[in-house]
Amino acid sequence: MSEIREASFSATGSPTRDEYDEAAKVAGLFRRGRVVGALGTVLLASAGVTLSSDGLTLHPVPLGIAVAYGLFALLVLPRWAVARGFRSGRAAEEKRVVVDDAGIEVFRGEESQRIVWDEMRYYHETPRLHVFVGHTRRRTCLVVLPKRLFTAPGENDLLAAFGHAQAGDGA
Repeated sequence: MSEIREASFSATGSPTRDEYDEAAKVAGLFRRGRVVGALGTVLLASAGVTLSSDGLTLHPVPLGIAVAYGLFALLVLPRWAVARGFRSGRAAEEKRVVVDDAGIEVFRGEESQRIVWDEMRYYHETPRLHVFVGHTRRRTCLVVLPKRLFTAPGENDLLAAFGHAQAGDGA
């Protein structure tokens, strides 16, 4: 295990939009937003229903607003947020990433950002990706490392073991 903790991994490249979407889904970045959207939809729908002596009375305008809000909050907004994160985070730009015992450092041109392991919340592995999720300066940080960038034999397995040892799996 000590040889894993002393390992260093380096890769140059960028995730595709499809890989970024998969990483956001795996990391569960928008679960809370969907719960809030569902609760808002239920509250709006409850305003469209009243109890009377004849039973329930449905008011179509508030119910229509609740349906429109629910569709927007649960279907459109998460996709828009992921697309915005991909563009604003400049995820498509080529970067160099170094993962070592101090943390993860991302180099973009002349600028770099280091995320130390104490700021990392958890690590996820998918068949195509290594995904690290953390918080730095009150912002959620998503580091997506496509496995296709690691070409040395056994490098992906070693990085997976290293990620679990350093960041954990969120449990």
